[in-house]
Amino acid sequence: MYVFLTGAPGSGKTTVAPHLAKLLGARAVELDALVEQRSQRTVAQIFERDGERAFRGLERDALSSLPEGFAWTVVSTGGGVVMDAANRERMRALGVVVGLEADLDTLARRTAEGGRPLLAGGERRARISSLLDERRDAYADADVHVRTDAREPQHIARAIAAALVAGRGVEVPVGDSYRVHVHAGSLDELGALARGINLSRRVVVVTDRALATKLGGRVTKALAGAGIESAIVRVLVGEKAKTARSLDSLWRAFARAGLGRDDAIVALGGGSVGDLAGFAAATFARGVRWIVVPTTLLAMVDASIGGKTAVDLPEGKNLAGAFHDPALVVADPAVLTTLPARQLRSGMAEIVKSAIVADVDLVALLERIAPQLAARDESALFAAIVATARVKASIVERDPRERGDRAALNFGHTFGHALEAAGGFRRYTHGEAVALGMVFAAALAEELDLTRPGLRARVETLLAALDLPVRTRIPDRAWTYLQRDKKRRDGKVRWVLPRRLGSVSLVEDVPDSALHKAAAVLQSRRAS
Repeated sequence: MYVFLTGAPGSGKTTVAPHLAKLLGARAVELDALVEQRSQRTVAQIFERDGERAFRGLERDALSSLPEGFAWTVVSTGGGVVMDAANRERMRALGVVVGLEADLDTLARRTAEGGRPLLAGGERRARISSLLDERRDAYADADVHVRTDAREPQHIARAIAAALVAGRGVEVPVGDSYRVHVHAGSLDELGALARGINLSRRVVVVTDRALATKLGGRVTKALAGAGIESAIVRVLVGEKAKTARSLDSLWRAFARAGLGRDDAIVALGGGSVGDLAGFAAATFARGVRWIVVPTTLLAMVDASIGGKTAVDLPEGKNLAGAFHDPALVVADPAVLTTLPARQLRSGMAEIVKSAIVADVDLVALLERIAPQLAARDESALFAAIVATARVKASIVERDPRERGDRAALNFGHTFGHALEAAGGFRRYTHGEAVALGMVFAAALAEELDLTRPGLRARVETLLAALDLPVRTRIPDRAWTYLQRDKKRRDGKVRWVLPRRLGSVSLVEDVPDSALHKAAAVLQSRRAS
């Protein structure tokens, strides 16, 4: 995910980039420096020897060379990069374009020193004015605009971050099926977003009893503002809502409300509400449309994306369910401000999992912003939510029914689900169980010589920085639940084990001796 800083010479692109990168945990890249690195010449030398036209070609090639990735990168561009419509299209394909603006006096003062080939010769102020006139439409073609006059770079960076988090937001496409809209304040825009996808003018909002009181009024008001009639159906709080009995109650509530196949459901809540309401949407009237409005971090980055819906059975978690894609996911990070600390940490585990299976650069990003994440910094949370949603969306797009690549997302879940069930779904939150499952899987990978020593330690350090557990006593019942894992093939438990950060493999036929050694690690005293 890229943020491209564009604007006239002197608008502050190069100065602001590292400050914005720090807020997002991103790398900062200067496009001119990339041109120089690729050509082995300075910008001044290129202009002097080959002219502006040759430089623009090298600039376009450098922009095209930027790889798609999940971690955030802030790119300070040259002032003229936006003149090429193909460059603007490429930047938008990779991320967000931010236009920095300043008045003529500010630009002239900031460019008074330093070699800038296009400002050489003649009266500087007049030359800048001419450039502004020439590039006015191109500079206007940005997703976000921020003034930089009389502001310190760190304050400009915060203004950009705020514009991304609470202003524009970011949309993550999940193939051609639906999108994840991440935007602080989007809960109050739910009606407009629903109308944007031509949702029915009649919906049932499924939420738990606590959220019905806390957020139900805001949701129904937002829907009513867009001409959408809604009714609220309340379910139990947490995992105990995910039962066949609750599912039957929802079906009957939908029938009493006269819900038809052309109507829709809004799931407002955490992963449990989404799982239950989504399964009800998949099965009532042979399938109705639904929107997910996740209210926990775990649901925003994992449970709401991918269309997996389910209820639990006494024999295990998520044993009865269906795939049913939502029409839209609306993730409002602002609702996380009141989320209990333990629930917030639970979501952090899924963020770490996604990074480990997909991108070593994303792992490094999380390591950089772990303190800000633990402190609920809004920019850091936004960056992590968007990056993780993009990982999940990318994998789901390749494997919508979990027959191949998507199995990687079960990293940490095989043993984690066993621990969760053995604790009666009360001892551990889902995220805590997954964190412990990741430590177990990393220990197992090292024991089987699938990865180099040290990977587990790095995983544990990141988890601990986010205040997630990395050691526990394993209940005897966990081994029984492990043998009931629904992802078994031919009676064999399938393990998702890391080869390196950013790469995992499916492994079967793991010897009991290796399992016992991994268990010993999980139950040992952690080295400080």
